[in-house]
Amino acid sequence: MMQRFAKIVGIASVCSFATLGAAYAQTTSNTSNPQEQSQPVKLVYDIYNKGLHVISVNANYVLTPTTYKVNAHFFSAGLGSLVFTLDSDAVVNGVFKNGQSLPGVYQSTGKDKNGNFKLVMNSNYGLKTDITTLDPARDNDRDALTADQQTNSLDMLSAMADLMHRVNTTGKCDAQFNLLDGLRSFTFRSQTAAGESDIPSNWDSPYRGKALLCQVVAQQVGGFKTHSRHRALLSQPQPGSIWFQKVGDMGYLPVRFDFKNPKMGMVTGILQKVPVSKE
Repeated sequence: MMQRFAKIVGIASVCSFATLGAAYAQTTSNTSNPQEQSQPVKLVYDIYNKGLHVISVNANYVLTPTTYKVNAHFFSAGLGSLVFTLDSDAVVNGVFKNGQSLPGVYQSTGKDKNGNFKLVMNSNYGLKTDITTLDPARDNDRDALTADQQTNSLDMLSAMADLMHRVNTTGKCDAQFNLLDGLRSFTFRSQTAAGESDIPSNWDSPYRGKALLCQVVAQQVGGFKTHSRHRALLSQPQPGSIWFQKVGDMGYLPVRFDFKNPKMGMVTGILQKVPVSKE
């Protein structure tokens, strides 16, 4: 069960992000160095499935017009902590070039019911993605990734940074790219919905009213379990929605995401209240 939730959260973090959020560090006119990063803003997301709070995510994102850095902590929470274990940290740094995110080194470490795990991917700022550490290693019953699936792909945190950057610089979230989590490859598409949309109110959230709606689709294309009876099911397109709303002087943040998983049903992420400067 934990592994299934972890997979969902991985994809959902893009569809939010997931699970994850970000603080857009606006550069002021008196900033001498446009790449200078301000202090990160901590965002907290609660993740729900089948009516239960199962996972929480603490995320520190810092985005400038040219750089980004993300630290995120995923952990089982609520009733979910009674039935499965998840305790994972992820970090990545990168740059923005021609409107796109180009990650440097992504690292994820943690512990689940099977023990410790570690993933390190060096994307060399868009030149070539090398998986330098994958522990435990890929099982023999899982398809190996092709060179094309491993190259020119984004990790989950960089994908969200990409969407955050697009929304805050263009007012739109139209994007298409490949995702890589070390074992599996996905395609990802995001499209801006026409007009503003009301944020659904079926979960308690401090953010309501109109928001920019991004309609997204993620689809696994590589790294399947070779003999899995769920292969056809998992290869289906997985639709989702992200609502971005302007929060104080931090720009647009993903305040809610809904993500439909073919095996688990609807997964929902809700941004908890972010302290806003009163200046």
